[in-house]
Amino acid sequence: MRKSSQAAAALLLGWAGSCFAHAHLQSSIPAASAQVPHAPSTLTLNFSEQAQLAVLKLVGSGNTIAVPLDRTATPSTNITVVLPPLKAGKYDVQWSAISHYDGHVSKGSFSFTILGP
Repeated sequence: MRKSSQAAAALLLGWAGSCFAHAHLQSSIPAASAQVPHAPSTLTLNFSEQAQLAVLKLVGSGNTIAVPLDRTATPSTNITVVLPPLKAGKYDVQWSAISHYDGHVSKGSFSFTILGP
């Protein structure tokens, strides 16, 4: 393969890789499906690349719980939000994040359960 062909192939592969890049949720605290003994005071989302949260919805016992979201925060791979006081029960988290690198939106959801007060 000629050098110009190799350079073109490398450029194309690099471009294709960046087109498919998204901020994927790698982990969270509390973790997905976790059963925690006490109500957490914060929720942390760990992404594969720098992102900003666009939407964060917390639902417990069929009720949406307001969670303050700083839409002006600097993009980060680790995003922590302060939670209001929560009671024992199952909580569903729905999130949407915008990749800092390419502007693509990723969405997901998970749940965790608080066992005690």
